[in-house]
Amino acid sequence: MKKNSILSGFLALIAFTALFSCEKDEIKAIATTGSVPVLSVNNSVLALSNEHSAKEAVVLSWTPVDYGFASVVRYTIQFDKKGSNFQKPVEIDAGNSLKRALTTSEINGLMINKLKLVAGQKADIEARVVSSLGADAKRMDAISETKNLSVTPYFVVIVYPAIYVPGSHQGWAPEKAPRLVSVKDDKTFEGYVYFPEESTEFKFTNAPNWNEGDYGSGGPGKLGTTGNLVQKGSGYYLLKVDLNKSTWSSLKTAWGVLGSATKGGWDKDQDLTFDPKDGVWKTELALTAGEIKFRANDDWTLAFGDGNADGIPDTLDNGNIRIEAAGTYQITLNLSNAGNYSYSVTKK
Repeated sequence: MKKNSILSGFLALIAFTALFSCEKDEIKAIATTGSVPVLSVNNSVLALSNEHSAKEAVVLSWTPVDYGFASVVRYTIQFDKKGSNFQKPVEIDAGNSLKRALTTSEINGLMINKLKLVAGQKADIEARVVSSLGADAKRMDAISETKNLSVTPYFVVIVYPAIYVPGSHQGWAPEKAPRLVSVKDDKTFEGYVYFPEESTEFKFTNAPNWNEGDYGSGGPGKLGTTGNLVQKGSGYYLLKVDLNKSTWSSLKTAWGVLGSATKGGWDKDQDLTFDPKDGVWKTELALTAGEIKFRANDDWTLAFGDGNADGIPDTLDNGNIRIEAAGTYQITLNLSNAGNYSYSVTKK
């Protein structure tokens, strides 16, 4: 009796397994994709700007995918740099929706923070949408054809505590004056100011007005409450203020680039020219594949590279700027927004 019982149980297990296998085959037969999503983009040229940050920049929509039976289909939007083959795409989960609108701020953040595009430089981007039945059914994913986008992201300005520099160089108007900022919020401020005159008188103010306190001269390198500060010699100056010690200093700067990508290598700077109208240093140079760095006064005391390639000048020791291909490049360095410096190296 015991043998018969064991035999019966064994036969039942075989029957169940066969039935389960049939059900799996049935599922495989039903879960089929007769089409892929067809992606549409309402705007393929995105020149983004901070003033439109809350406005809709682009709408991506796609046709539904039919897997042959009632199921919950999820869609994922993917972005990547053109030619990267979506090896490490930026992804947006769209759920089961057939449309996704992105504001200027949203897509700018994705481009700057995820794809590491450089602010102010146009880049070619590819977009596609992927439909899925879930992680356990990856073989059933359906992928749309790619759409090409041209995206120019903008630089996001960080607001730091500031003091202002009104004076004879700009009509003694604190509401329009250049600013120095305290990145560490420790009452030490710095920034760059252009003085076009051979002798400039100015003050520092706590606000963009004359009502909340100002600082004049208290002697050489010292701040006081009377008289004006004076800078002799026209030029582009790095100004530093320490309100903890009531001191200030200035350093005249002239900027250039050097590096393995320039004709002078790491030994000779290629000078930039200051444009007072745009408030930037710029030049046009023939470069080879290699690296460059910005520096002031043909010296390493002040130098900027870009170690993480985010378009923001930094002072990392290994922070050189990569030049991928030989060509003629338009180069700019913008130090006019204190604490929010930027640059661009654009191939013509």
